[in-house]
Amino acid sequence: MRMGRNTFYCQFGITGVLCILTGALPVKLKFTPPVDRQKEKEFSELLTEAGRIVSRMKKKKKKRSLLSSLFKRFRKKLSSQEKEEVRKRMEHEISAALVSGGIPLGMIDAITAVFVDISMDDVELANAEPGESIVLHFRCRSFEILLRLRKMILSGLLLRLLSEAVKQFIGSRPRVELIVEAEDYDMTLSCLSNAAGR
Repeated sequence: MRMGRNTFYCQFGITGVLCILTGALPVKLKFTPPVDRQKEKEFSELLTEAGRIVSRMKKKKKKRSLLSSLFKRFRKKLSSQEKEEVRKRMEHEISAALVSGGIPLGMIDAITAVFVDISMDDVELANAEPGESIVLHFRCRSFEILLRLRKMILSGLLLRLLSEAVKQFIGSRPRVELIVEAEDYDMTLSCLSNAAGR
């Protein structure tokens, strides 16, 4: 059994072996000029807590059925108008969960936008750690999900969403960069590819 950034969890039981592989891609959120360490810590905690709230929300039976049906519906071939209606319902549900979870009201819109978009691609924010920059650990449960996260990063969508959240939280607009180390991406890709038998 190996635990860490790319987590492998194996449980042996009477019926056999249950193994779960979760690839968590570390993505650095770097600020120029650097942001106060205390603000970085508080923003990291805010993102981590929001990730936990959304994750718990997906696991609750009542909420899970609603969100699962919304995500499934979103993936179907819908018109632009229908997709926008589904997206608005997801925004409403996630926003309400963040409010009831204690996320500050001034941050709800920006944080909701981040979590709606990553959730639509089945990506989860496992945690955020402060340091020389904030390291966001995005959990990807399959090779395909990792590719969707890659597309979000390369298109600039994730950067735009996170920049808006940073602006709301810090009250200024530092230059924000998303940095993915090739080694980290390759390791996550390799783990997920091996798990899929590719």
